[in-house]
Amino acid sequence: MSDAGLHGRCADELGERLVMQGFKGLPMPMFVIDEAHRVVYWNLPCERITGIPADFMVGRTGAWSAFYSSQRPVMADLVLTGCQPEDLDRYYRGNARRSELIEDGWESEDFFPQLPGGGKWLVFTAAPLRDEAGRMVGVVETFRDVTPQKEAEQAASEGALLLSEIIQGCPVPMFVIDAQHRVTHWNRACESIVGVPAEQMIGSRQHWWPFYPEPRPVMADLVLDAAVGDVGKFYAGKFQPSALIAGAWEARDHFPQFPGGGRWLFFTAAPLNGANGHVIGAVETLQDISEQKSYEARLESLARHDLLTGLPNRTVLDERLQWAFSQAARDGRLIALAFLDLDRFKPINDEMGHAAGDAVLCELARRLTAAVRDVDTVARVGGDEFVVVLWSPDSLEAVEGVVRRIITTVSQPMEVAGRDVQVGCSIGIALYPAHGTDQGSLLSRADAAMYLAKAAGRNGYCVHSPPPDQPAA
Repeated sequence: MSDAGLHGRCADELGERLVMQGFKGLPMPMFVIDEAHRVVYWNLPCERITGIPADFMVGRTGAWSAFYSSQRPVMADLVLTGCQPEDLDRYYRGNARRSELIEDGWESEDFFPQLPGGGKWLVFTAAPLRDEAGRMVGVVETFRDVTPQKEAEQAASEGALLLSEIIQGCPVPMFVIDAQHRVTHWNRACESIVGVPAEQMIGSRQHWWPFYPEPRPVMADLVLDAAVGDVGKFYAGKFQPSALIAGAWEARDHFPQFPGGGRWLFFTAAPLNGANGHVIGAVETLQDISEQKSYEARLESLARHDLLTGLPNRTVLDERLQWAFSQAARDGRLIALAFLDLDRFKPINDEMGHAAGDAVLCELARRLTAAVRDVDTVARVGGDEFVVVLWSPDSLEAVEGVVRRIITTVSQPMEVAGRDVQVGCSIGIALYPAHGTDQGSLLSRADAAMYLAKAAGRNGYCVHSPPPDQPAA
């Protein structure tokens, strides 16, 4: 019998063995080669996945032509020759592995660009076929099309990469935590404002420490756990629900341990939902509002202080008097109110100009503040009128001692625009509760006493004294 006849008979016998082993009719793509590397079986699913009919492939030794653009062995060829390590490394670049399910089988996965439809990702397994004596008579190679899974994985990977790039490129500082409260993203803007690099934070559950001196949840943690009650616990008076994002909260707070002496932040934490609608993470965005808070503080200060001298204005004076009266009424303390009007000030304005007058007022504000205690208040209530509130003096005599010291310090000469100038002051004194128990009456009586001091010769003081037939208050 010729070699061709012998091989033909062997192929027929192998084909019959395959039928007996139940290969025929299996839905998975597969082909079989004999011990001479000839294709002896090429099923219909294999035709469909490769686009090559069985009639063309059966009897040929070039199984590779259905999968590769140039000649090389397929996995079945390598199993037939014993899967030499150097061949596996050469053709599968370390991506071949022993099958966990099939004895002496090998498997791998790869992308095959020349398959129909623009190429396919295949997972393929090659296993030896043996006769009754255990001798290898051929190899079967099966395939599983994993293109949809690979495309989904690639889309997910590209989506994750795109999300990461969007977060990294976003100028708004932000970080993301997953369902286990691990940091998954910490963008460059967040690095800049917080002063902590991403490599120290990614994968960590310790994202509290750039913000707080001891362990506690950040807003994102509370949103992730839907711990609405704890939001009020940790951000009392500073938080509110977001008007834009369902389930999100926002707050304002000062973080003193940030670089550069601390910052005021406006921050919003929002839940991240998975495809099933369940919360799988949270994102927190940060906005530096330090300049805004500083501007607000300046506006508040301007609204409550005299623009020229920086002293408290009438609004602050009223607030402090109200507080002082309530404390004094409770504790039985004395409050003294001194109404001060400058003497010989108008000639300075008229002769030297308003700039010189302003300089005199600023210097006097400094002197008055230095002449009293920190608990006392000096306020400017008019052009050259000041009010001094003395908190809980020991007696009227103590008040008069302070007033005399004020008169002395005000009358000291000062240099303005290269000239020595000198002013004086007249002061009226009224006491709480002896001369009045409300702000209006006490101020008016101190003002009236001041005019009596002026009438008495200026640069002196007068204590309110009610008429004999009029009660003190």
